[in-house]
Amino acid sequence: MKTLLLLIVAATALASCGKKTEEPAKTAEKPATAKAAAVSDTRIESEITNALSGTAPAVPSAGDLQREAESIIEKYPGKTAADLLNVSEVNTKLRNLLGKLAQDKALQQRINGSVDLAAQIKGLEGAAKLDLDIKGYDKARTSRMLQAALSEDPQQLVAFLVGEIGEAAPDLSFGGMERAPNGVSIVPNPAAQLPAGTPKTPDQPD
Repeated sequence: MKTLLLLIVAATALASCGKKTEEPAKTAEKPATAKAAAVSDTRIESEITNALSGTAPAVPSAGDLQREAESIIEKYPGKTAADLLNVSEVNTKLRNLLGKLAQDKALQQRINGSVDLAAQIKGLEGAAKLDLDIKGYDKARTSRMLQAALSEDPQQLVAFLVGEIGEAAPDLSFGGMERAPNGVSIVPNPAAQLPAGTPKTPDQPD
């Protein structure tokens, strides 16, 4: 689409140049006018080439991501949401996404903050962690998860996870559930409470 727009702009500019005419009496100035038009055309073409070669890959729209996610779901009808994270169309992008998230401390803190708040509402003391079971996701939730993964945008992934935690909070607290219907569970995290440098024993989870 950007290429098409640039070509339309260029065509319009060239057409405008072609409409410029000089009065017949000023015949001596015609060569200079033609030369100026040629320079202008060359400059336009050069700018288009530079713009195209330096343009970053287009960010997929929400509609594009939804169509891609639903296409993957239809392609693998027997796979759960967990299985779909490992198919080739998703796994590479997911790894790239997680690499970006690992470098963004602020976004990590958003997830940790949501987990801590849900833990407090649930009545847990000490460090807690998110235990997410996505095997039971329905098609709509699977699609939203895949869209976040396919976007390669850590902000979209964090928004998805924070939304899932927020949705689960009432069931985990007032409902007294260990795991909410959307697969979210907030559990103690003993490993996070160990003093720095303390070796983990086999019964201490990562």
